[in-house]
Amino acid sequence: MLSKQSLTWAAAALLCTTLAGGAASLYYYSRYTQLEAEYRETLDELELLTIKVDIMIDYGDGTAVWHNATRVGMAETLLNATLQVADVQYTVTEFGAFVDAIDGVSGVESHYWIWYRMDGGWQMGPVGSDQYRLHDGDVLAWIYTGF
Repeated sequence: MLSKQSLTWAAAALLCTTLAGGAASLYYYSRYTQLEAEYRETLDELELLTIKVDIMIDYGDGTAVWHNATRVGMAETLLNATLQVADVQYTVTEFGAFVDAIDGVSGVESHYWIWYRMDGGWQMGPVGSDQYRLHDGDVLAWIYTGF
C-alpha cells in the first residue's frame, strides 16, 4: 500500500504536469492565432499585387485541362503564366516567342500551338504570348491544332 506522502507527491506531480500542459496549450494556441492573422494579412496583400486568370490547354487529342484561378503577377505575360502551369518549350525569334511544345506535346509538322482569348467568343491572340499582358479575369486557351 502507498503511503500518504507518496500519494501527495504523485498528486503534486500530476498537478504540475497538468499546469505545464495547460500553459503550453495556451502558448501554442495564442501563437497559432497570431500566425493565422499574419497569414490572412499576407494573403490580402498578395491579392493586391496579383491577378487571377483561367488557362485552358487543349492537347488536340480530345484532352483539355483547365488551370482556373491561376494567380500571376500584375502585367504578367501569357507565356510566363503558362510556364507556371505547364512544361513549355519555346523558341525566341526576332518576332517573339514561338511555343514548340506544351507538356511534351509537339513533333507533328502540320500542327502547332496557338493561343486564344475569350472575348465574346474565342478570338485568336492578337500578339505573341510573350507580348500579351494579362488582365484580371482573362480566360485564355492554348490549342494544338493543324493546318
